[in-house]
Amino acid sequence: MNLSAPMRHALSLVGLLALLSVPLPAQEAPIPAPSLRGVVRDSIGRPLSRVVVSHRNVKTISDVDGSFVLTPVPTGRITVQFSRDGALLGSIEANVTTDTTSAVQLDVIADRTEPRTLLGTVVDSTGAPLRDVVVEVVTALVETRTDSAGRFAIRNLPPRRHIVRVRRVGYAPTYLTADLTDSTSTRARIVVRQYAGQNLGLVVVRANGVPGRLQGFMRRAEKKSGWGKIITADDIARRNPLRASDMFQAIAGVRLNTDFRGRVQLTGRGGCVLALFINGFPAPQLRGSGIDDMVNVLDLAGIEVYNGQGGLPAEYLMGQPNSCGTIGVWTR
Repeated sequence: MNLSAPMRHALSLVGLLALLSVPLPAQEAPIPAPSLRGVVRDSIGRPLSRVVVSHRNVKTISDVDGSFVLTPVPTGRITVQFSRDGALLGSIEANVTTDTTSAVQLDVIADRTEPRTLLGTVVDSTGAPLRDVVVEVVTALVETRTDSAGRFAIRNLPPRRHIVRVRRVGYAPTYLTADLTDSTSTRARIVVRQYAGQNLGLVVVRANGVPGRLQGFMRRAEKKSGWGKIITADDIARRNPLRASDMFQAIAGVRLNTDFRGRVQLTGRGGCVLALFINGFPAPQLRGSGIDDMVNVLDLAGIEVYNGQGGLPAEYLMGQPNSCGTIGVWTR
């Protein structure tokens, strides 16, 4: 059958419309790549910002709320690391499966690793600041001394509860704890108390320039009594010691007992602890302290050593008698 040209054009148009009316197969929406969502918290539950969360080359940073989204991540078991300011806080393992729809929720607990600072002031029982007080963090093996206003600062301490020991000549050692677990710095006001009877009061300087407290020692040095060994300021100057303990080397009846931290305790024969007096007042040698902690070598003005109780000056008869021996240290 011969169709006219207009008829052929009409049939072509009908066929084209029929093809266009056939519905196309629906295209599936793309499956989003798996992602990890979570919160970085410290040891007491506070959010940590600026934490770098990473898996291989994929990285993100936690926001002010500690929240993060790490994407894309592969399926399977992956290791995610957490770091801050170049320090690794920790890592966790997450299992990402094909059933994962949008995210795997993680709650990361990470301890703060910032170094801690201990600040404070040391005062006496009247509230007056004390200088040259040794403040030692026993649990971190570090120490410092107070300035003229009694202030001190010890930095770069690990986050934990610390034991602090405070020492000064003439004052009872003081111990306290400083909790630096949660805060990056702690400020303390430490009160130390003098040993009983150690308030020297007014020191009278006489015409000879010798402090009143040294008069008895100078008289004994002039007499050169045979009861004890006398070491004068001239002897000390000739020896030129680096530490106060150097002056006790090679003295009969005195042994230098040095602990693992280099602190020197003065002992007698058999290891008994010698009685120690500083400027005429008892200064017990306590465990963990040494003569060099109690006396500055630059302040030494004289030393007396008595191996027994015979011939002890009146200044050394207070307190319990010590058959081990007695050492008197005098300072400028």
